Formats: sequence, C-alpha cells, structure tokens
Amino acid sequence: MSENTDIGGRLEARLLPATTALFRPYGHLVSAGAADPLHVNAGTALRYDIARIDADTRPGSRLIASVFETAPQALPLVVRLLERHAFSQQAIVAMHSDDFALAVCLDDGQGLPDLATLQAFHFPGGGGVVYRRGVWHTPIIGLGGAGRFFVQSWQAGTTEDCEEQFVSPFVIRAG
Repeated sequence: MSENTDIGGRLEARLLPATTALFRPYGHLVSAGAADPLHVNAGTALRYDIARIDADTRPGSRLIASVFETAPQALPLVVRLLERHAFSQQAIVAMHSDDFALAVCLDDGQGLPDLATLQAFHFPGGGGVVYRRGVWHTPIIGLGGAGRFFVQSWQAGTTEDCEEQFVSPFVIRAG
C-alpha cells in the first residue's frame, strides 16, 4: 500500500504508522517488551533481545555502537539525501520518548535508490528498527524535540560503510 503521490513533479511521502507488516521489506521493528525477557543480573533486571545484527564479513570489520543526537525537524520536510549500508544491517533505537520518522526505499538493482518503493514511517519514542543490508534510508528525523538514538552497525573504516546518494527532492508529510 503506497501513500506516495506525485505533486507537481515532486514525490510526496505521507507518514504511515510503523507496523511490522508495512516495514518488513526494509527490515524489522524493535521495541522493549516485544520479546520474552530473560531474567538476568541475579534477578534484578530483565533483558530483551530485540535484534540480531548479522556479521559483516569484510576484513577488518567490527561492530560499532554509537549514540546519535539529533536536532528536531518539522514536517513537511524536503529530503534530498539518502544513505545505505551495503555490507551491514543497522539498528536504530530511540533512547527517550520523543517520536521520530524515517523514509526508506529499496535498491534499484544497480546500486541506486528506487524511489518507486519509497515509504515514510512514523515511530513512537522508545521504538526502533533494524534495516536490512542495502536498504536506502533518510538520516534519523527527530520530531518534537532533540533526539538521542542508540545506533549499531558493522564497519570496516572505509567509504563503503555508509554510502550517500543525492536524489530528486521529495517531501515527507504527516499522515
């Protein structure tokens, strides 16, 4: 189900609620409480295994955990840049309660974004995603306030870790 329209020659993507079924072509959703917890730390904590990041087999690649801080952005938002991680999945999880948005699209088979598969999703705070390898996506779009996100991916320290591609501008609007 596409919520995208062509308005005056400019692609427009309306935010859809992030659901498991709608996001499946691009990866999967993660959230605390989505899996059965393990009792750990002598029973003082619950551990939720919410995502598995498959290894990148490039020489020198290692798992990197980062915290991103984002400035709030307002909708409608014009997007001109997408990025992808061809050799790694990438996990992004909000660390507080503000909502955020992401737009994603599949690869066209020749290493470029296929904007015909573009979808934009609205995520409640505390949720997150794991992108499949090679999925094109916007940088994190924090809504409502400054954001803080836990981000994890495999990296080898090369330009192949994160490819960026300028695209014909498109607009993300609230649903």
